Amino acid sequence: MKSLQDIRSFLKVIRHGSISRAARENGQTPAALSASLKRLEQEVGGTLIIRSTRSLRLTTAGEQFLTHAQQAIELLDKSVQIIQHSTQNISGKLQVSMPSDLGRNTVMPWLNEFMDNYPDVSVSLFLTDELSDVYRQNIDLAFRYGVPEDSGLVASPLYTANRRVLCASPAYIAKFGLITTPYALAEHKCISFIRHERVFDHWLFYHQGREHKIKVSCHRVANDADAVRRWTLDGYGIAYRSRLDVLADLSHKKLVVLCDDWRSDPLPLYMMYADRRQITPVVLRLRDFLQAKIKDYLVRYEQNEQITEID
Repeated sequence: MKSLQDIRSFLKVIRHGSISRAARENGQTPAALSASLKRLEQEVGGTLIIRSTRSLRLTTAGEQFLTHAQQAIELLDKSVQIIQHSTQNISGKLQVSMPSDLGRNTVMPWLNEFMDNYPDVSVSLFLTDELSDVYRQNIDLAFRYGVPEDSGLVASPLYTANRRVLCASPAYIAKFGLITTPYALAEHKCISFIRHERVFDHWLFYHQGREHKIKVSCHRVANDADAVRRWTLDGYGIAYRSRLDVLADLSHKKLVVLCDDWRSDPLPLYMMYADRRQITPVVLRLRDFLQAKIKDYLVRYEQNEQITEID
């Protein structure tokens, strides 16, 4: 074929069912697109589309050509993507900020594997439960839990179905009892974290169509979520944690879910950038890699985990 563009134009006409609409998408005049179709028909040696002032339909030859043309274009586009993907230089230095527990216990092994796969990539990792200022700090990307509040940032979702989960160790439950409603938290020791010098002590739940904000009294607090996790594992109290952070502990029965018939607070995970220009090939490759890792992680641990999956 003299021009793949003529085939692409033909496919757009069929998809839109209109030469004029396809022409607008192509940034062409209807006359120019009609000329493209005529050129294609001359090339294949037959009429592909019967056109009238109000409608168009495929000829038998057009139906046969359509099937093969779609397959050919899809295969060509895939081949181009593969070549472009493989020829991009996956290298560079990344300044990455992420929550302490997530980074230390879950993502760091994945980062090690990623850097083994791409030895020209170097990473500076900042583990903090404070919100990094990606505008002023030397941060290329920041992992953040929760719906992004700063509309000026660019957000790539990593795991939007994540939620908090109310949990405690078997030892704590054996000593203080199992609770079935978050309102019973007033009678228990709670563990939470500090952010911006404020204790996270209002825990949100949903039950029977109503929102319930529970004020808890925290027996232990820390500015590091990993410390909160360790205290919880050691049986010092009840915590309201990111499910992604404690999924392995739930699967291994080191922690137990409480009040599992109450809907917990959504806590999606995003990768944040200050500017789209920071979304380089290495960042895109890392994002895709981590999305796949999270998916595998969920499949691995949810097989044994005994809490209800909430999407």
